[in-house]
Amino acid sequence: MNPLVAESGPAPRPDNAPEVSVRVTSVLLLHFEQQYGSARLAEVFRNHHFSLSLDYLRTPTNFISLRFLEQLADVLVRESGDPMFMRKAGISMAASPEALGFVYYLIRAFGSLEICFRKTVEHSSSYNRVGNFEIERLEREQLVLAYRSAVPETSRHVCELRMGQFASFPTIWGLPPADVSESQCQVQGAECCRYHLRWMDPLPMWGRYTGLLLGAVSGVGASMLGLGHPAFAVTSLSLVGVSLGSWVDLRRDMRRKDEALNEQAQGMMGSLEELQQRYDEMFRINVALEDRVAARTRELTEANVRLEAALAKQKELDRLKSEFFDNVSHELRTPLTLILLTLDSLLQRGPEEFDAPVRQHLETMNRSASRLLRLINNLLDLTKLEAGKTKLRYEPLDIQGFLSSLLVPFEVLADKKGLELELEGTVTTPVHVDVARIESVFQNLISNALKFTTQGKVTVRLREDDTWVHVEVIDTGVGIASQDLSVIFDRFAQADSSGTRRFGGTGIGLALVKETLELHTGGIEVSSELGKGSNFHVWLRKGTAHARDESIGSSANEPVVNRPSLRRSADVAAMLEPESPMSTPAVEALPAPPDAEAGPDAPRVLLVEDEPEIRAFLRGVLKPYYRLLEATNGEEGLRIAQKERPDLIVSDVMMPVMSGIQMLAALRSSPETVDTPIIMLTARQEVDAKVEGLSMGANDYLGKPFSPREMLARIEAQLRLRDAAVRAAENERLAATGLLTSGFAHEVRNPLNGLMNALQPLRESLTSGSPDPAMAVAMLDLIEECGQRIRGLAEGLLSFVRTGSKAVAVDLGASLDASVQALSWRLPSGMKVERDYQCSEPVWSDPGSLNQVWVNLLDNAVRAIGPDGVVRVSTARDGGDAVVSIIDNGVGIKPEHMERLFQPFFSTRDAGEGTGLGLALCQRIVLRQGGRIRVFSDYGKGTRVEVRLPLEADPDRILPPLLSEGRPTQPHWRT
Repeated sequence: MNPLVAESGPAPRPDNAPEVSVRVTSVLLLHFEQQYGSARLAEVFRNHHFSLSLDYLRTPTNFISLRFLEQLADVLVRESGDPMFMRKAGISMAASPEALGFVYYLIRAFGSLEICFRKTVEHSSSYNRVGNFEIERLEREQLVLAYRSAVPETSRHVCELRMGQFASFPTIWGLPPADVSESQCQVQGAECCRYHLRWMDPLPMWGRYTGLLLGAVSGVGASMLGLGHPAFAVTSLSLVGVSLGSWVDLRRDMRRKDEALNEQAQGMMGSLEELQQRYDEMFRINVALEDRVAARTRELTEANVRLEAALAKQKELDRLKSEFFDNVSHELRTPLTLILLTLDSLLQRGPEEFDAPVRQHLETMNRSASRLLRLINNLLDLTKLEAGKTKLRYEPLDIQGFLSSLLVPFEVLADKKGLELELEGTVTTPVHVDVARIESVFQNLISNALKFTTQGKVTVRLREDDTWVHVEVIDTGVGIASQDLSVIFDRFAQADSSGTRRFGGTGIGLALVKETLELHTGGIEVSSELGKGSNFHVWLRKGTAHARDESIGSSANEPVVNRPSLRRSADVAAMLEPESPMSTPAVEALPAPPDAEAGPDAPRVLLVEDEPEIRAFLRGVLKPYYRLLEATNGEEGLRIAQKERPDLIVSDVMMPVMSGIQMLAALRSSPETVDTPIIMLTARQEVDAKVEGLSMGANDYLGKPFSPREMLARIEAQLRLRDAAVRAAENERLAATGLLTSGFAHEVRNPLNGLMNALQPLRESLTSGSPDPAMAVAMLDLIEECGQRIRGLAEGLLSFVRTGSKAVAVDLGASLDASVQALSWRLPSGMKVERDYQCSEPVWSDPGSLNQVWVNLLDNAVRAIGPDGVVRVSTARDGGDAVVSIIDNGVGIKPEHMERLFQPFFSTRDAGEGTGLGLALCQRIVLRQGGRIRVFSDYGKGTRVEVRLPLEADPDRILPPLLSEGRPTQPHWRT
């Protein structure tokens, strides 16, 4: 065999292959001609260029391939536009006189449906040579038929034709087509096509034939009796018999049709009753729905009334809030004005009046008061805009000259930050605006651009068209995130409201800008790309059409205003003050009070604060009492805390790069700083903010503004609490050591008694008149043996309690056995200790600290069980961890106590029986080793303590010490 031929598969069959007789296609062609005409059929053949002609397909003896039949069927279905064309063709033409000829009448006269189906299947090979039919079940008025094709069919058109052909047989007797369905199909992957047919059998027409026969016999009999001419008698009586037989057949047919009609009527009555039931159901549902709609309408009406009342109440609250802000702003401005005047008068005095530190404090107070005045002015303006009380005084303004003068003070800040500040473009047409308010608008936009730009430049661009004057403030700063652009002009909204935002602010400025411009019938929009900069586009209307007549100032005909008002010079000065942690040499150079430096033994405090002035102030407060470390953000504070391990940390919450809360979480997750006391500072006074910080592990929370004395008191209280807790923890350690010492005393008693008992015979053997050298040697050997045993016990005790800072390989089985042995003197005789050590790998840890954990846990288990209890000690490996489990069948722990087990000074024992620091100290030691400890208990049944320790081999790992510069460190009690 040629391999190329084998790989390419069988050659395609020609269209005239002897597979299917053209008698099958004649049905399709006859139906298409009947529906659309022979001209249309000829046009279809011309357009599609079939390889076989119509004449070939009309010759009954010819054959075609199955593929050609599928191609022809696909074309005819597409040309007819009827997806049911194939089934309709089979029903209408397969059992018609045109298709069957004289056979049609023979079948109608002498055949039956069962005969038709059987003969069709028997002679199927004469017109279909690629498939075979099989009758699976043939009963009265139903048939199950299977068809299997040797050549796979690619479409269901031929299936539809077959179903139509079989369904058409009942039409020979004037009956409706059979109901045919297909349960499975080869085209869809089944093993065969299976068809189910149901029909109504035709009545046998024997009446007319029987009447004809009886009439003819009667005629012959009458003629033989001489009752008439034979021809006349036979003919007349035959006609009478045929008539009577036809009448009988007709009557039987009518009766059958009546029965069918009765069945249909009963079916229709059943359907009518079902429809009536459904109508009643729908009616009930409709009534229920109407009731629900009515109830919902009432609810909505009531809700609408409540909403209207709530809206009215909200409007009233807004009005009261606006009045409150208005009143408070006015009331705040009066004392603030006195403060500014007093500070200004003090600063006007010569340098000899005040020392340099005092003058620095005065200047800081003056800057902060000016900033506060600007915020109060913004709040007051916003309240007036909201209440509709703002009245504009329009004046013509030369916008180019105005901006040229306005940029002069901002150039100072731009030079200080190393930025370029440029004004581009020209505008010749004046705009009618309220100069003071437009001045505030551009002050805000330019100050924001300089504040959020660290390198590059800020450009103010001017242009005009027929209706508007356009001003763009473009910067190359940090940009605004796309999700913040939609809320950037909302009141109190900020582009970065997280705890790590770099720049301060109240969220009022841009809202005030937008509302001020809209009051001028102008507007503002922003486009920005994060990391590349922002563009704030302002437009102001030309002319005076937007200004009310009574609001146009008397200077409308005077020269155009071309310089900014001096009424807000304080605002400009406040804006120029840096709000980000910029370098402020004057503040940083603030000297400490003389002779107020903390000594070398003072506690070390880490101060983490991003605001330079607040950091300098806190430095002056804390430096006389503590050795200070400083950081400007959470990331720097975390790095210093892990490296220097201060005694206490004071940190702000909202800082750039890393917030105080994020730093707190990182410190609490690190073994080196897990127990360092931390006091959080924040201007947020909400309960949720305090709860968040305390739940993350903060020891205290101090809100701004705060008293320096309160801060010092809180710091001292935290340091004292830490020392007290550590002393209690050390007492717990000493108690555990005392427990081991008691065991040592119990174990050393026997060799010590042997030693003492050997001394008297030795003395007697040496001092008697007749020395006994053999006895002396024996006693010396006994004394040496007892001494060796005592030395071994002492060295074991020392190694058991000795702690170190460097990790060593510890055999968990040996460590646990030593702890069990140390407590063996306390175990009642009926108590069992079962051991199951499955982990042979050592852990790298501090053996003395681990022994203290095992002794504490075993002592707890012994106390929890009775004299006949069982303690099970086991080890296992789980991934990269060694798991030590200590299980007892004691009284268990109450569920309400489970969450407090590791809290300091909490104990489930009776008062006076424990300090409540045992488990807390165990947790601190396990955390120090890089592991974790958990307790599982079923009250009344027992307790399981699980300790997980890492198995990684790191002989150079240095364990964080439990002591810091000779001072005990407070354990961190959080799990």
